[in-house]
Amino acid sequence: MTRYRPFSRREFRRRFLQWSRANLLLIALLTAGVVGLLTLEFFLFTVVMTPNAFTWWLLGVVQATLVAILLHLLHAAFLANDGQAIWHLRGAWGEENTRSELQRAKRKRLIWGWVDSINLQAGDLDHLVVTRNGGLVAIDSKWRNNASDTIDMAKAATKAQMRAEALARTLFKSERGARHRAKINPLRVTPVVVLWGAAHHGVPDGANVDGIDFVSGRRLVEWLTRLQDQPVSQSAATDVVRRLEDYRAASWDHTQKVPLGS
Repeated sequence: MTRYRPFSRREFRRRFLQWSRANLLLIALLTAGVVGLLTLEFFLFTVVMTPNAFTWWLLGVVQATLVAILLHLLHAAFLANDGQAIWHLRGAWGEENTRSELQRAKRKRLIWGWVDSINLQAGDLDHLVVTRNGGLVAIDSKWRNNASDTIDMAKAATKAQMRAEALARTLFKSERGARHRAKINPLRVTPVVVLWGAAHHGVPDGANVDGIDFVSGRRLVEWLTRLQDQPVSQSAATDVVRRLEDYRAASWDHTQKVPLGS
């Protein structure tokens, strides 16, 4: 799973590497300062003081603290310099939290499986889920401090639904007969916006904007239990997940040949 990182996580990493290349002198100075402090600290603890079990333990604690301070300073400097980076970081948090909830749903036998971070020409899909009793679900994860842009989020979820349906048509267009349609209609996709961050506390039960359900991240599993109108067999689900994973692998290999942001 670590190979297929969310777009937000990849974009955050790209921006950080770009910032690092542009600020090599700053990074070098901070690193040199920390190395100097580590050297001085090592000299004090091993030469000036009498080494014992406690001093060795304290030496390790101080060294770890200094390294943590260096990493925090670099991280804070990057976020202060790049105003959009925090948005990508929050987006990654949202997708990772949703993935954790989907793992819970699978343990509760509500879903067969899902595929994250599917790259498409017209965008990407955060999570495409194969449920046990509700067909396919396209989840659009959002991290928000407030829910003032619900209309825009609903539009984005509708686009994700259309992308998922187009992908399903592509994956199953070569099928003969109605073997798959009898088990799972590849054109039927239920969209949902899953909210994280401060805004998720205020999402009312049954929230819906322009036909799109809005769900608090902590209530995603509960929402999935309500999907009961389109049962999916295990064999069909296994085939769907395999096809989605194969498509993701192929599209991922293609996008890796093109630098992000190009």
